[in-house]
Amino acid sequence: MLKFFIISAIILYVLYAFSGKIMQFLAKILLRKVQKQAQKQYETQNDIRPEGEIRIETPPSKNINSNKKYNFDNIGEYVQFEEVKSVNSN
Repeated sequence: MLKFFIISAIILYVLYAFSGKIMQFLAKILLRKVQKQAQKQYETQNDIRPEGEIRIETPPSKNINSNKKYNFDNIGEYVQFEEVKSVNSN
């Protein structure tokens, strides 16, 4: 029984001694993963387009039965846009 306690104490001490190094290693792995995800998200949000090009993102269309009568009350689509003003440094 005494042997079990001594071995357990040694194992716990070794884990305690190396816990700082283990946490640093895990934090580096997690940080790299988060950086890759953020970089990928940044690249998709800020894709390079020529000046004046417009991109309209629409929600996925719903299935429309051809047998239904067309509803003229919902004609048109609202498009949100932002006007980008360039600052000339003359």
